[in-house]
Amino acid sequence: MSDANFASLSSSLLARKGGAKPAMRPQSTLSGPVDGAAAAANLEDLGWNDLGEDEPNEADLGKSPLLKKPAQVVPISPDTDHDDAAPNAVRESLDKIACQLGQSRDGSNNAKRKSALRQGKRAAFTLRLDHGRHLQLRLACTVRGCSAQQLVTDALDSLLASMPEIASLAAQVQRDNN
Repeated sequence: MSDANFASLSSSLLARKGGAKPAMRPQSTLSGPVDGAAAAANLEDLGWNDLGEDEPNEADLGKSPLLKKPAQVVPISPDTDHDDAAPNAVRESLDKIACQLGQSRDGSNNAKRKSALRQGKRAAFTLRLDHGRHLQLRLACTVRGCSAQQLVTDALDSLLASMPEIASLAAQVQRDNN
């Protein structure tokens, strides 16, 4: 098979299906060596903007509704004192989360986490959070370097450790189900 059997796709062939007209005039194909000086002289006529003008008329510049007067530039002085500005709420929130996470790591009230794999079955649930809590959960995951599931499991374990009556109720329910 020779390469001569393949058709080349020109802009007119590509535009034919939708009935659109090509954006450019067909370019002359040069066969043989190309003279750099002649090619540079021809760069001006690439076929784009056939009906357009080189430059807009000066009379039309004032009438165009799209052209607006440039905005006034206000200089910013580098000597601006930022110490009296309001405290950064995001930084305060991150510091607060890091402090709380640091306390929970060192706290003695954390119950030892039991593996759900050893118990056989695991239960799944969907936790729906508002945007603010979701953002804080993601930030806490980043600060602590663990998953959201680990954080929620730790929080649940802490809550259940502070409520001993729940453990006795759960034991009762398991006894009744067996």
